[in-house]
Amino acid sequence: MSDSAYNIVALGRQASLATAVAASTVFPVDAGFLGFELDRATESPDEDFGIASREYPGRESHGVRWATASLPFVARFQDIMHPLEMHVDTIGTPSGTASPYSWAYAFDESGAAMETALKPYTVEYGVDTSTQDEWRAYGVLADTLDLGFDALSAPGNSMWRGSLGLVAIAREANALTGTATPPATLETMEGHLTTLAEGATSTAFASLAALTGSLKQFRLTSTLGLKGRAYGGASDLATTIGRGEKAGATFVALVGISATAKTDIHDIYNVAGSVASERRWRLTIGGTGTNSMTIDARVRFRSADVGEHEGERLYAVSGVWVYDSTLAARGKFTLANSIATLP
Repeated sequence: MSDSAYNIVALGRQASLATAVAASTVFPVDAGFLGFELDRATESPDEDFGIASREYPGRESHGVRWATASLPFVARFQDIMHPLEMHVDTIGTPSGTASPYSWAYAFDESGAAMETALKPYTVEYGVDTSTQDEWRAYGVLADTLDLGFDALSAPGNSMWRGSLGLVAIAREANALTGTATPPATLETMEGHLTTLAEGATSTAFASLAALTGSLKQFRLTSTLGLKGRAYGGASDLATTIGRGEKAGATFVALVGISATAKTDIHDIYNVAGSVASERRWRLTIGGTGTNSMTIDARVRFRSADVGEHEGERLYAVSGVWVYDSTLAARGKFTLANSIATLP
């Protein structure tokens, strides 16, 4: 018997795509995570054998394997580096020689072998010492990242929550390392401690003006289009991961109605002419002590309508992140914390 109350997820950063490693840190995820689904690309050819049965003995074969999972989590200042390493960029170490350390992740815009542009992981999960319910997936990257917080209420706790759409070159039964532990402190990122600053694309991100008392809700959805690349040989594993399509990031937000918001959001969206105007946004998430995170992006609005939450009329905004030459990317996450090395 294996009880879900004892499930655990732990992560290890790999040096190469095909070589699994022992997990080095526990990464708490939302309760109910069941793990990776393994697809062996199993097929049985439709052949004639003079009988009515569709399936004939010994005529099914396996192809190149691939595994997927949806990993839901609460965003935390001390270990959000792991999702960012799997999806945005790999940096490995922060800048600075003393706390606060700075971890800066800008979306990769040129990588072909994505296990080099990003960091492949081994994900261990299951119930420790259960034997039959201990697993690992390796060569894991995040094809999608959903990150944001729900509309704020009083009382209410709208935490920053994320979900990773993970892909892996393999999943197998494997004993958990058992010695990994979570960071000593884990502080949740909170929606009510998040502010929005915005301005023209000619304004430096650090100089954007705060849109005070405005941000009610925000959510980002980023997709990379990751595809396993397989070649003829003796293995049934993908040997590299590439881009199957161009990457993109969309967002939705609820913003308080004001004269400034009308001018800088609705009127920007509604500007005359065929060329859409763009703005720069910076979201700042405050924490205790040294902890904070900024999210910088050049945004293009795709809609600006009226929404509602708890009887309050708000601007309901949606749009896309656009490549910005200053960021050299379509978006950038800059995290400050007291962590000197990846847990």
